[in-house]
Amino acid sequence: MKKRILLSALMALALSVAGSVRAADIKKYYANADRKKKVELKLALKGIIAKHTKLPYGNLWTYYEKVDYVYDNNGRKRVFDYYSDQVAYFPEPSSMNKEHAVPQSWWGSGTSSPQGSDIFHVMPSDKNANNAKSSYPLGVVTGTVSYPKSGVKNTRMKTGKDSKGNMVFEPCDEYKGDFARIYMYVATCYSDVNWVRQDDLGCTLKKEDWPTFTSQAFIDMLLKWSSQDPVSEWERTRNERVYAEQGNRNPFIDFPSLPDFIWGDSIDYEFDVALGHAYDGETPPGPAPEPGDSILLLDQEFKASGVGDFAVLQNNGSQSQVWKRDEKYGMVANAYSLGKTGDDYLISPAIDLTGMVGATVEFRHAAGYHSGGNLSSMFQVLVSTDYAQRPSSATWEVVNDVVWPTEMQSATSKFTKFVNTGRISLDDYAGETIRIAFRYTANANNCWAWEIDNMEVYGKALPDYIDDNFMSPIEAPDAVFDINGRFLGNKIPAKHGIYIVRECGRTFKRLIP
Repeated sequence: MKKRILLSALMALALSVAGSVRAADIKKYYANADRKKKVELKLALKGIIAKHTKLPYGNLWTYYEKVDYVYDNNGRKRVFDYYSDQVAYFPEPSSMNKEHAVPQSWWGSGTSSPQGSDIFHVMPSDKNANNAKSSYPLGVVTGTVSYPKSGVKNTRMKTGKDSKGNMVFEPCDEYKGDFARIYMYVATCYSDVNWVRQDDLGCTLKKEDWPTFTSQAFIDMLLKWSSQDPVSEWERTRNERVYAEQGNRNPFIDFPSLPDFIWGDSIDYEFDVALGHAYDGETPPGPAPEPGDSILLLDQEFKASGVGDFAVLQNNGSQSQVWKRDEKYGMVANAYSLGKTGDDYLISPAIDLTGMVGATVEFRHAAGYHSGGNLSSMFQVLVSTDYAQRPSSATWEVVNDVVWPTEMQSATSKFTKFVNTGRISLDDYAGETIRIAFRYTANANNCWAWEIDNMEVYGKALPDYIDDNFMSPIEAPDAVFDINGRFLGNKIPAKHGIYIVRECGRTFKRLIP
């Protein structure tokens, strides 16, 4: 069904996220916020995230090099800048400043206070963009744009007057949700700060437990931005890196639905940390899925919903310009206008199969400009169990059971019709957490197009017990389970424990001392 390939890591060192928190540890970290709502929930979160290391403001560039980096095409560590398209490299570049997303003039105590050097909101910024942002609050520019001026290239932000004539800072659509979640973090972690209430500063925060924001209109804008621009792979990566250096997390990244439980339409419901959504104490949990039931684990309609939580990266981990979303065709990769060369990945979010006995993936795809060429020679569907943001550092396995499109749209068309792959088995990955990637390559001789849409991953639930007859859903002739019935593979682990073993038609217990 597949073969194992190790992608070269010669471009740079393998990336690892120190301090990464597992799902079980997330529940423990946020335990004091469990089953709370509205102001009690917000205060509980404050009690959790306010306990962090205060980093020295003068040394923040040392931490930025561990947190705010991406790799360029040559494997160099480039500074990730939310505010500007300008390219700068570590160590501390002279063209950049340390910018407070929530302006420091709003609290008056400068960088000596914890919020003054909190790298969840104090981030690298191009100096010109930093100056243009000034101390303006977040908002939507409806009048004349003050920055960038004509001839200045900056697609990541703009400043100007909003509908009420107030000067505001507006991030690009790609980062609106990021800034909304940063503001929510600050309003939660630092609700007891003596926020300055001077009209000319445009401060949108005030000292109080809830809601902490000064207007419902501002809250509504943040909720809208957070919903329209969901948590990205970059935010998750940065959250883990900050946690490793500063010792706390942004709960609005860990729980994308959390804003609604504090400021939105779910404030009357208790938040369940384990579920990541509402807890209804009167409704008992539903029955566990029967073995073999299909559980939808991932459903991504690229054409309708965009890239979602998928990562779009080059082989070396830098941002890809090859994969683009098209409202008519879905995610489209075509390197023709980019030098006819590429090695670019469209990578799924993590898919948890630890509670599954098997899984399947299916999607629709089409191709173009290949003149009958072998599509699998340039395009691949891959699976990894150790991916950590940089494709070249991961071990990938090729999924060979892909149905490739062959029927052209017409006799003169350059593109095929879309074809559905049907459900492709992922049973070999049961019990693991995986990523699925679509790898597009191109060169001067073979520069083709690939279109992907309607991707679905289904899991088959493991039984939560072993019955008297041991009617296992595992079809393999040999299988090993732990004492709770979780499938472990076809070999007995060396680790101490009691195992249920099926071998050559017999079922027995085995104690490993």
